Amino acid sequence: MLSTEAENYITHKGINRNRVVLHSDLNNFFASVECLKHKALSAYPVAVCGSKEERHGIVLAKNNLAKKCGVKTGQVIWQAKQLCPSLVVLEPHYEEYLYYSQKVRAVYARYSDRVEPFGMDEAWLEMTGIDGVKTLSDGINAANRLRKDIFEATGLTVSVGVSDNKTFSKLASDYKKPDAVTLFGPDEYLPVISRLGIGELMYAGRSTQKRLHSFCVETIGDAAHKTNDFFRSVLGKSGENLFHNACGYDAAPVQNLVYEDIIKSIGNSATTPRDMTDGEDVKILLYALCDKVCARLRKASLKATVLQISLRNTELKVTEKQCGILPTNHAGTLAEEALALYHRSFPEGLTLRSIGVRTTGFVKCGEEYQKSLFEADSDKTEELDKAVDNLRMRYGIHVIRRGVLCTDKTLYSPLYSEKHLVAPFKSH
Repeated sequence: MLSTEAENYITHKGINRNRVVLHSDLNNFFASVECLKHKALSAYPVAVCGSKEERHGIVLAKNNLAKKCGVKTGQVIWQAKQLCPSLVVLEPHYEEYLYYSQKVRAVYARYSDRVEPFGMDEAWLEMTGIDGVKTLSDGINAANRLRKDIFEATGLTVSVGVSDNKTFSKLASDYKKPDAVTLFGPDEYLPVISRLGIGELMYAGRSTQKRLHSFCVETIGDAAHKTNDFFRSVLGKSGENLFHNACGYDAAPVQNLVYEDIIKSIGNSATTPRDMTDGEDVKILLYALCDKVCARLRKASLKATVLQISLRNTELKVTEKQCGILPTNHAGTLAEEALALYHRSFPEGLTLRSIGVRTTGFVKCGEEYQKSLFEADSDKTEELDKAVDNLRMRYGIHVIRRGVLCTDKTLYSPLYSEKHLVAPFKSH
C-alpha cells in the first residue's frame, strides 16, 4: 500500500499542485561543445577527460557515439579505450564551457526571473504563471520553445523535464536523452516514476542506496510504500527529505540564485618524456605550463592571486605547494613565482615524472585592487600579451615562444601536441 503522501500526489491532494517547473540539462555538455568547435569530431566517438596523465585519467563527458560503445562517465581512460579503441580523448576547456553556459543562462533569463543553476550544464526554471503557463501541458509547450531557442543561440541540444516539482522535473530530463522533452506528473507516477531505481533520485548516493537495498527498497515505488518514520530511523533527517521526494512531496522553491563564475581554478600539468633531475629542466617545463595557463586566464578575462605547483616523483608520489601572488595573467610573472616557490619548497636533486601548475583566487581583469610599486603587469605588458595571443590565434601556437623553451624542445613540445592530454587540476 502506498504511503499517504504518495496517494495524495497521485490524487492531486495535499500541497499546491498548480506549479510548472522545468529542468534543463545540456546534452553531453563538455563533449558537445568540443564537437561544436571542431565539426569533424562529430563523426567520431569523443570523450573529454580530466587527468594528470592519460592512462589514469577519467572520463568527464562523452558524446553519443562513445556512449554507444559503452563508454561511461567516471570510467578510467584506459578502460574506455578498451571498449572503444577509436575513442578521441580531449582535454577539457573550462573557459569555453563557461562561455556557452552563460549564453544558455541568457536564454533562461528570457523565460523566467526564477532560475536556479545546478552545476554548469543544468538549471531549474519556475514557469508558474509566466507567459500564460498554468498547466503542465503549457509547460511542455514552453519546454519545446526553450529547447529550440537554446539550439538557435548556441548550437547545443538540451533535454527538458516538466513537472510540478523540482525533483520530478530533474527525473524527467534524465529519463529521455538527447534533445527531448519529458513530462513527469501525477499521471506518470505509477506507470513510470515509481519503477525507477531509488538511485535516480537526487542525493541518493551509493552508500544511501546500499543502506536502502538492505531493507528491500530498490525503486522509488518501494520507497513510497514505506513511512516517514522508517526513513528517519534508517537515514536520519536526510531520510525524511528523500522519502518526501520519492512521494512527489517536494515543495522546495526554485531559487533565483546569483549566477557566479563556475571556474574555480585553471591549471595544466604534463608528464615529461624523461625523468627530470636538473633544475633547468624544471624551469623549461614551468615556463611552458605557465604560458598555457596564462593564455587560458586571459581568454577568461581573469587574473590569479593564488599559485600552486604539483610535483610527481618516479614513485608517483604527489607533493603540492601553494602561495599567494599579486593578481596576474602574465606568463613570465607567473613562471618566476612558480620557480621561486619550487626552489624554496623542494630540495635539490629530486627526480620528477610530472609537474603541474594551478591558479585560483581569481579577480576579473579591470577590477580595482591595490597594486604594488614593483608589479610587473603593466599596461604595456598586457598589450604585449594580447598581441602574442592574436598572433598565435592567427598563425598557430608555435609562431612565437620564449627563448627558454628553445633550449630543449623535447620537454615543452608535448604540451603543444594535439595528441598529448593536458588537463587542469581538480580542486580538492
